[in-house]
Amino acid sequence: MFRLLCLSWFLGMANGLQAQNRPGQFEFRHIQEEQGLSSNAITSFYHDRDGFLWVGTHDGLNRYDGSHFITFRSNKKDPAALLHNSIYDLCEDQQGNIWAATEVGVSSYNKTTGRFRNIKSVQGRRLGWCTNVLCDRNGDIWFASYYAGLYRCVVKTGQIQFFPFDPRDTPQTISSRISLQSLIEDPDHRGLWVGDKKQGLQYFDITRQRFGPSPGKHPQLDAYKQHYVTALALDDHRLIFGDATDERVVVYDLQRGQLIKAFPLVSKKGRDPFDLPAIFADRAHNLWISSSSYLMFFAEADTYRVTEFFHDDASPYSVAGSVFFTAWQHPDGSVWLGTVNGISITNLERSFYTTHNLAQQFPALTDHYGITSFLESADGSWWLGTSRQDLLHYFPKTGQLETYKQRNQTALHPIGLIFNYGGLLYLGMETGLTTFDPRTKQYTTIPTPDSLWADIPKIGHMTLRHDQIWLSGASKQVWCYTIPTGQWHRYPIASASTDPKFRVRFSLVDHRGDLWLEVYPAGLFRFSKAKNQFINDQPAMSEDYSLTLTSFNQDKQGYFWMTSIGQGLVRYDPRRKQYTYWNESDGLNSDRIWAGLPDQRGSIWIAAYNKFSVYSPRDDSFFNFRVPFNQADPEYVNYLFPMRNGHLLAAMKGYLLEFAPEKLARAPVSKTSGVLINEVTTSDTTYFIHGGVRELRIGADKKDFTVHFAALVTPEHSMIRYKYQLEGFDTSPKVSSQTFAVYNKMPGGDYRFIVSGVMPDGTNTVVSNLTIHIDSHLYETKWFWGSIGLILLGLLLGFMWYRSDQTNQLHQLQVQATRLERDKTEIQYQNLINHLNPHFLFNSLTSLNSLIMANPREASKFLRKLSIIYRYILQNKDKELVTLGDELTFVQNYIDLQQSRFGTDLQITVDVAPDYLARLIVPVTIQNLLENAIKHNTMDEESPLQIRICTADNTLIVVNNLQRKVFVETSNKQGLASLRSLYHYLSRREIDITETDTHFMVSVPLL
Repeated sequence: MFRLLCLSWFLGMANGLQAQNRPGQFEFRHIQEEQGLSSNAITSFYHDRDGFLWVGTHDGLNRYDGSHFITFRSNKKDPAALLHNSIYDLCEDQQGNIWAATEVGVSSYNKTTGRFRNIKSVQGRRLGWCTNVLCDRNGDIWFASYYAGLYRCVVKTGQIQFFPFDPRDTPQTISSRISLQSLIEDPDHRGLWVGDKKQGLQYFDITRQRFGPSPGKHPQLDAYKQHYVTALALDDHRLIFGDATDERVVVYDLQRGQLIKAFPLVSKKGRDPFDLPAIFADRAHNLWISSSSYLMFFAEADTYRVTEFFHDDASPYSVAGSVFFTAWQHPDGSVWLGTVNGISITNLERSFYTTHNLAQQFPALTDHYGITSFLESADGSWWLGTSRQDLLHYFPKTGQLETYKQRNQTALHPIGLIFNYGGLLYLGMETGLTTFDPRTKQYTTIPTPDSLWADIPKIGHMTLRHDQIWLSGASKQVWCYTIPTGQWHRYPIASASTDPKFRVRFSLVDHRGDLWLEVYPAGLFRFSKAKNQFINDQPAMSEDYSLTLTSFNQDKQGYFWMTSIGQGLVRYDPRRKQYTYWNESDGLNSDRIWAGLPDQRGSIWIAAYNKFSVYSPRDDSFFNFRVPFNQADPEYVNYLFPMRNGHLLAAMKGYLLEFAPEKLARAPVSKTSGVLINEVTTSDTTYFIHGGVRELRIGADKKDFTVHFAALVTPEHSMIRYKYQLEGFDTSPKVSSQTFAVYNKMPGGDYRFIVSGVMPDGTNTVVSNLTIHIDSHLYETKWFWGSIGLILLGLLLGFMWYRSDQTNQLHQLQVQATRLERDKTEIQYQNLINHLNPHFLFNSLTSLNSLIMANPREASKFLRKLSIIYRYILQNKDKELVTLGDELTFVQNYIDLQQSRFGTDLQITVDVAPDYLARLIVPVTIQNLLENAIKHNTMDEESPLQIRICTADNTLIVVNNLQRKVFVETSNKQGLASLRSLYHYLSRREIDITETDTHFMVSVPLL
């Protein structure tokens, strides 16, 4: 919405510079609550050092960037919020804090913290209504309370000082009142000027800290000390104020010490204009004056000639409200008025067209097509033809209009051509040629041959070439009238077309003096002097365009330019015989074009009702704009006429708009005209951006964000576009008319958002930038993934090492297992050999034989136990493990055999805890250990061999007293070693062999 307003600001007021002679025609554009303002009741403006405009209202404080409003309001639950929603004045201190004078005190907004510091009372007295606030050159803040007086806040110390008019006054007893908007700093920065209802105009000396005479002697100002003085303003060194006592606006030169002017304000509404809430001096030294009686005035610079301007409900382009309380001038020259109904904007400096509303003086122009033809006289007056055949004589400098009616006029036959020859005006119409004598005010009809009307029943177009008038229409014949001789000649159009709609729509004389015709449907024809006829040696254009052409002109480069209803713009190059087409998709404001005309700078002006485009062939760009006329009335045709001063005149029914192409030239863009980055928003957070913010940090959980930006600048006669890029993400800049950029699912990292404004001629404003850092989740950081990569690499290397080590270990285990299996087999074989060897068998059989003879029953038991031993050995020779209980049961048979053999010389004790009987052991282990003890030790009645079998700490212990034999006949020294190897294969615990001087002990782990 505001982009449309941006256009209108540069369009400004319709009169342009001449409007200063007729300021009643000011045209305003408005910004109101519909565009985001917190309230239409505007009280104050302040343009801060960052480029933002702060707008005080009766319902909140607003920060404005040209497109977006950020609103601050009071909140009783938040002591750091705005003190009160009614704002009366604004300023900025040297630290960039924004100070606001409110209904109940002053507030200071810290841009960095986003919080307000509020001052409601001083020395125990409530401030109440604070009307003014300003920052002096030392950085101190001065504010005026209507009920409490003048105060200074020393920013460095935070101390607040009170200064009364009357030395007898205290903060608790105030006798004076300081008027609204009547506190300003003197140009020499050594004092303040204060306006008061009772005390009048006063000077406060900052150095002496008291009211009194100003350093310069100004005796003429002493007369206003007891007057009712309001609305102080400065214009360079001129002090301006409203004197409600004498009902004058006073202009006083402080530098020269002279009264320049004291002039009254007289309203057409008959109201008393005083007192004055606001006076504003623009940079051209014009005064904008507002009255509490709902009146507004414009006083021209130097002359101070006053013109009253009004709010008109019937005109959307009048000022928005009936009174304004504040004003500000943009660097582009536009004046912003803060009214009771929003912001109204106009521009006296930058307007590039002047409006002439002739329908106000001649209402008949509102019928049918209005003004249809134009001729500029040497004296600067304009002759205008109308669709009703009325001839108008208009004097643009004075606004005077004269009308001359023709007899038997009809609205069906407009005046299509006016030119001057020999002091007479020649008027071309469908019904023929007529002359008008400006001296006698008489019309004369030029006789035409009857054969002309037989060829051309209705004249469609006329062209002046030297002293000849060429007439054409729906015919293959063109008639020529030579003015000096009054002779008529006929020339044919060499066309083979049989189309019944054949007609000449346009004709023109090119820069070489050749005559051209635009003919439907045959195309372009050129008059050949050699053949004395019109010939067609040009290619035809697209049929879609040829159906609907509305204008035909040539520029200085020799190109023909044509416009079309519904199809757009056409250029024809007669040298290359080539057509080029443009429509809305290429940037045109509208495809429905009624007129097109090149200007002297080479740009093409295009009219489509109240929409206009200016095409620049140099950079192939369009500048589009609208004018606020005939928006609801499409019953007319646009006409464009060249003027001798290089301007173009556009006819829009009863309006004439004089365009000045030279004012459309782009001036260098000021550094203050950059794009403002206003805020960055996420789903739940808004980050305000200001001049002190160069970098923004966004949390890892806010990957979606929007950057809002705009230019608080009226683009040079155009709607501004924006070129932006998020460096580090966008591969190339984007150009858009939108004032925001949306980014979603952004990866963490550092980015740089850059944005600039793009003018229609391709020039850019100063680039604005903001560094944005987006935090990353742990799993999104590079070092995290680098660590993961290193870990994975380490795991891979570790796995490879582990597999290699496992392979080696497996190989070793396989070798060990093979070896242990072999050892096991050897042990088992050795056990089997031990128990099957001839000596053991022989000894056993000998013992058996003795028992058979001595005690057959015992012999039978002996034999049975011997068989049990060999059966157990044979049954468990392939088993790795048996339970300790089974092993003890087996070994008891062996013990019985040995005790039968050795008697009391062998003493074997078994002391095994029942808890260990389920544990596992290698088969025949105990038997081997007993056999080993019997084999290597001596025994007799006096020294028996004592063997004890017990358990402790998951271990089976076999211990015997040591009575070592000198020679063991059957020992191979491998029994215990093989048994140790076998247990090493089966368990991490090994067999422990302990030998002392008296005992030999073998500890076997239970599995």
